[in-house]
Amino acid sequence: MGAGDGQLDLAPAAAARGAGPARRRAHRRRRRLARAGRGTRRRGRPGRRRRRPHRRGAGADVPGRRAGRAVTATVRSSRPLGPAFTRLWGATLGGNLADGFASTAAPLLAATLTRDPVLISLLGVAQFLPWLLFGVLSGSVVDRFDRRRVAAVACGIRAVVAGVVCLLVATGDMVIAALIAAVFVFGAFETVADGALQAMVPSVVDRDGLVRANSRFQGTEVVAQSFVAAPLAGVFFAVAAALPFVFHSASYALAAVLVLTLPLSAARSAEAHAQTPPQRVTRHSLAEGLRFLAGHPLLRRLWGVNVVLALLNSLAQAVFVLYALEVLGLPEAVYGVFVMTAAVGAVLGALAAPRLVRRFGRARMMAGSVLVTGASYALCGFVPHVVTASAGLVVVGASVSAWNIVSVTVRQELVPGRLLGRVHGAWRTFGWGLMPVGTFAGGLLGAVDLRLPFVVGGIGIAAAGFVVARSLSVLSRND
Repeated sequence: MGAGDGQLDLAPAAAARGAGPARRRAHRRRRRLARAGRGTRRRGRPGRRRRRPHRRGAGADVPGRRAGRAVTATVRSSRPLGPAFTRLWGATLGGNLADGFASTAAPLLAATLTRDPVLISLLGVAQFLPWLLFGVLSGSVVDRFDRRRVAAVACGIRAVVAGVVCLLVATGDMVIAALIAAVFVFGAFETVADGALQAMVPSVVDRDGLVRANSRFQGTEVVAQSFVAAPLAGVFFAVAAALPFVFHSASYALAAVLVLTLPLSAARSAEAHAQTPPQRVTRHSLAEGLRFLAGHPLLRRLWGVNVVLALLNSLAQAVFVLYALEVLGLPEAVYGVFVMTAAVGAVLGALAAPRLVRRFGRARMMAGSVLVTGASYALCGFVPHVVTASAGLVVVGASVSAWNIVSVTVRQELVPGRLLGRVHGAWRTFGWGLMPVGTFAGGLLGAVDLRLPFVVGGIGIAAAGFVVARSLSVLSRND
């Protein structure tokens, strides 16, 4: 359903219904004259019209609706999201550019250091293991301290580590163990930065603008990482292996500077500002986000589905770089361009998500996205050709993007502002935190056949789609 600023004015029709007979007759006469002036032709006896019971949302005041069809009494807003959101968006853009350079350059660098599928899969383990270890703790830090400074420190530290990686590659001293350790550090501080940036969205955007804001964030993430950073990283890596990490470090530094320009209202939620002094980080506060998720019936279902899907997605993508280089036979310089195929779909999914939600509802849209994701992964495994793999990745990108937008919006609508950081940390602790298990399992399957992770992951996701349709049916009633 569309979100909007104001409510439709339904008072005139209500007043006409509650007025006396004379006023009702005058009201009907004015409506007949207005229709006659527009040349409206009516069927039946002249001077008579069928009386229809008034229904909410009927009439000419609701564009594109037939009389008597019930709709929500809200209108969509086209207001800008505001300068504070623009600066937050800029900081997110810098972080996503950095992540895009790393996500392309790190696997390519690892492929030059080893061709062992298990060691390659350890990069994914190092990237997502911090969510299992630090997800809940980082959420408490986000809720306890100034979210602007938390995000700035996390981005600054990652900028320094990226600079160290650049020096090691330039001097020829890089080894696979050091690269895995660096990816682990990137993932550890991502748990803090990502949670802080996402928790600040409701502080700078009205509730009615959350879907638009999250759609823009999702689209920006895909464009920055896959359309800009990924192809550039592949080209830069072909020129000099250290070059992508220069831009990797600079992008994190840009994000750290921009996030500090946000207004004070973004620092903490309104509920947190009311607490003087702020709540201390204790064992009770750490578990509060987990208790809220476990106690909320809708979020608990959505959380469980997300954990399963994240596990299977990581399994399918465990040896993606080796699949592209060895099975599809792509050169290293083209690898970043190939990754863009998923980005094309993700942008389309981000643009279409609000319309799909209004047309089909949240539950149907999310269940459909899971089904097509599984089928597309399986297509990549069963038909290992550049054309079919590219088409499959486009669909995967679109469906995953649409799922993420709705999932994040539901959390932001239902979770109190003071708990957003902890709930986000708890959510990804068991969602992204278990992805190393799927990634390592995918590496073991890839050691047998590099196509096998796509087949097993795709079939598993498609099977989960039927469970999703039943588990999330309550979303249609709460949309």
